[in-house]
Amino acid sequence: MQSQLNSFSLLWITDPWSTLDQEQDTTLRLAHEARNLGVDSYWSSSDLILEADKKNLRVVPIEFAPDLSKAIDLSPSKFNQIHYRIDPPVDDRYRNLLNLLMARGVAADQICNPPVLITSQSEKLPPPDLMHLAPKHVLIENQKSLETAFQTLTSHQQWVSKPMNLAQSMGVKRWPKSIHLSDFESIIRAETSDFNEPILIEEYLPQIMNGEIRLWFAQGRFIASLKKHPKSGDFRVLIDEGSRVEAHTPTPTEATLISEIGASLKKQKIRLAAIDLIAGQISDYNITSPGLLRQLERVHGNSNFAKEVILELMKDF
Repeated sequence: MQSQLNSFSLLWITDPWSTLDQEQDTTLRLAHEARNLGVDSYWSSSDLILEADKKNLRVVPIEFAPDLSKAIDLSPSKFNQIHYRIDPPVDDRYRNLLNLLMARGVAADQICNPPVLITSQSEKLPPPDLMHLAPKHVLIENQKSLETAFQTLTSHQQWVSKPMNLAQSMGVKRWPKSIHLSDFESIIRAETSDFNEPILIEEYLPQIMNGEIRLWFAQGRFIASLKKHPKSGDFRVLIDEGSRVEAHTPTPTEATLISEIGASLKKQKIRLAAIDLIAGQISDYNITSPGLLRQLERVHGNSNFAKEVILELMKDF
């Protein structure tokens, strides 16, 4: 195993260093643990990676980050895996850098998770084979979908709106059930700038007030879970604004879901994922840059889950 670790090379790409919370950042935790295990581990960022000539990538050996004077230019072929962990949303900025990487010779199967999934699948909804675990929802893009949402969902119960072009609970709002279609249409037109910004309408799950479960997976294998509580006075989980987290042991029902979700992740060749559950339903499907690993380790008595994750990454599907 040690010889396998020593022959492996990982590159971790994040947003610019100045934007990271270094003490809490999951990518840095994984990168440093990889280095501790003897894996050749490098870091780069969206403002550094393409400063090299058009055949190479500019990176920093992880023991030197963030000393950019130690940056070196390496061929993409150097790396077994390139973990592209730019924070969502998956917008033009996100896609453009990914496309530029591939134009420099980065192979699609080097990038984790698979680029086709990252750019085509919303983190607000699970894939088709897990859609039965999603709350009732309607994606509103036009007048017809607006009317469908009113008839099937919002006229019957409280609902939540989630802008498709935002992430980390930004722009998420809770609404009472809609009495009149005209009132609902006024809300949607305002929230979508007259259908120019797609929005997901989803049933409100009151069980959120009892907490949201985060399940961490590597290579489809379940690592551990924690419970996230909404910010005081809010229904949203806002970690940066004081939401509390605690250790969680999956219930028998959740254990069944974990098995089903893990099989789906493995089938899609998703190496790293953090799946959120509210009342046994998938509320978020994080596959771009799943986070909260440091918090997960801390609430479980400073466990070294990062080591488990890195060792899983060495394995083929």
